[in-house]
Amino acid sequence: MNQSVISAYDIALLICCPVGAIIGSFAFAIMDSIDPLNSPKNESDAKFASPQLQEKRGIWLGLRCTLGFILGLVISLYFIGSIQENISTVAKIMALSIVAGYAAPKVWVAQEILLEAKIKRLISTNDEPTQP
Repeated sequence: MNQSVISAYDIALLICCPVGAIIGSFAFAIMDSIDPLNSPKNESDAKFASPQLQEKRGIWLGLRCTLGFILGLVISLYFIGSIQENISTVAKIMALSIVAGYAAPKVWVAQEILLEAKIKRLISTNDEPTQP
């Protein structure tokens, strides 16, 4: 198969992975906003946020979903051109994107720590004097 041609499965990954990661981000926001084990039992338990807090939550949710979108795009780029072209493979990668979207900020923090360590290692290796 010609590797320079993007397949329908690759396009599906480019679309589905970011969407899946956004869905995962929404799932996290829901879990963060509600008591997932107990439903409200009476009206006095219901509390509404002030308009200012609602605005901040909206911004937070938008940024959280943006992180998920970017992570989903990165996941799709890792798999383009290297998957078995069948729907079950796309579904498994999309499921991975949903889970990654749920944990997006933690994934980015972990990636940042790994990247910083790698850069420091490269710098220290290049700074060592060479032996004649």
